[in-house]
Amino acid sequence: MPEGERTMAECPNVLVIMSDQHNPHVMGCAGHPLVRTPALDRLAEHGVRFADVACSGPICVPARAGFMTGRLPSDIRVWSLGCVLPSDIPTFAHAFNLAGYESILCGRMHFLGPDQFHGFQHRLLGEVETGFVSDEDRRHKTYAQTASAVKNVVGPGDSGYQAYDREAVKTCCNWLREQAGKTRERPFMMVTGLVSPHNPLRCEADLFESYLPQVELPQVPEAYLSGLHPAIRAWRERREVDSITADETRRALAAYLGLVTFTDRLVGRIVNTLAETGLLEHTIVVYTTDHGDMAGEHGMWWKSNFYQGSIGVPLIIAWPTRFRQGATVNAVASLCDVGPTLLDVCGAPPLPGAWGRSLRGFLETDGKISDWRNEAVAEYSGLLGERPAYMLRSGPWKLNTYLGYDEPQLFNLQEDPDEFHDRAADPACARIKAELIQRVKDEWDGKGVERLIKLRWKMHEMLQALEHKPLNAIPKWRPPRGVNTLEGKILE
Repeated sequence: MPEGERTMAECPNVLVIMSDQHNPHVMGCAGHPLVRTPALDRLAEHGVRFADVACSGPICVPARAGFMTGRLPSDIRVWSLGCVLPSDIPTFAHAFNLAGYESILCGRMHFLGPDQFHGFQHRLLGEVETGFVSDEDRRHKTYAQTASAVKNVVGPGDSGYQAYDREAVKTCCNWLREQAGKTRERPFMMVTGLVSPHNPLRCEADLFESYLPQVELPQVPEAYLSGLHPAIRAWRERREVDSITADETRRALAAYLGLVTFTDRLVGRIVNTLAETGLLEHTIVVYTTDHGDMAGEHGMWWKSNFYQGSIGVPLIIAWPTRFRQGATVNAVASLCDVGPTLLDVCGAPPLPGAWGRSLRGFLETDGKISDWRNEAVAEYSGLLGERPAYMLRSGPWKLNTYLGYDEPQLFNLQEDPDEFHDRAADPACARIKAELIQRVKDEWDGKGVERLIKLRWKMHEMLQALEHKPLNAIPKWRPPRGVNTLEGKILE
């Protein structure tokens, strides 16, 4: 970027804060009656909150790959935790580099394989080490999607994940303070990745104790469980969620709300540092997450399904000197849209083959895009032997197709935002159901995806068995001993 060719208003800095597993409903600005998220609420007051955003896959690796590339799982062949994003697929970090930006990754992005950069020029903190939790956590599988993650080792305490997040935010803020004393020749684009509010469900004692007496258990209609789609019934059986008691749910919810507030405090530290250093005025700030967490909705936990609590993500984009303030956008959007949006606003080249589109029109002027498609797509093939599945969202309608099952699920989210009433067998919905099913047949090869996933897992297992040095050596971050605690007791 030639000096003086473009002003700071045309080339703002960009700082994206991405958490992990944040239910989009669990924010004060989203209307949650209990959780305390003052930093996110302030960010929404000074920016635009997108209220209906879906990730491209309700599990970490494909969701983050879609976020970075603007593309869907089948386009980049990243469907599961065993898939590695090919290094020859451009990310928005590559595009920002071409526009003259300095690109920095600080913290988590769940890149698998030897390439731990995928276009970022600098990485200030390596990925969190596998085996991030204590021996007690591993024994009870509290980081996995089984009932033991809610039944055991839940309550007031700490974990290696929270220690990692504190380190990531400290590193981010220190880097920002260093920039305040420099005359920068080019703007920066930084992504700071956190792991919270991902389980294990332990949070600071004051937060847990304040939320526990106030928690109200999510309710489901009386006949809901008897009318479940067989794919969802199998999901529940594999994870044994129906064995979780009301008291266990209450404790887990208190801890989850505490982790969301913990995450909010970290977001506040970063935004406050931007303000203290004078960078905030010239920086676009984005908050989002990779996927949601059911957090007790439908009596379910974690992700790996297409209900809104799992597939949905919070998204707030703020730049008070240019974007609308205090606005809420209800149009259907995708996490894949974030990269194309930032590239568009900052004058960077678009990503080749991106499915995501720019949200810029929603951020500026009257907040409308006349030809917005109002759609989202997601794929899933993840844990516990589940076969591939596909979600097509079109306006208020959501169709969930499960390989191996004849019937899909069909919901109208405008009439049924809680997704308690499956309309797939409703004759009044026959036309829209047929249209959406045909689109899925035209766009998705479930059996082909399943074959490729099995191959990718075999490849992943072979590479995992070898010692691999990253292309640009960044050591993984390991939590110091003693950080994994529960009710004042060290678990390690």
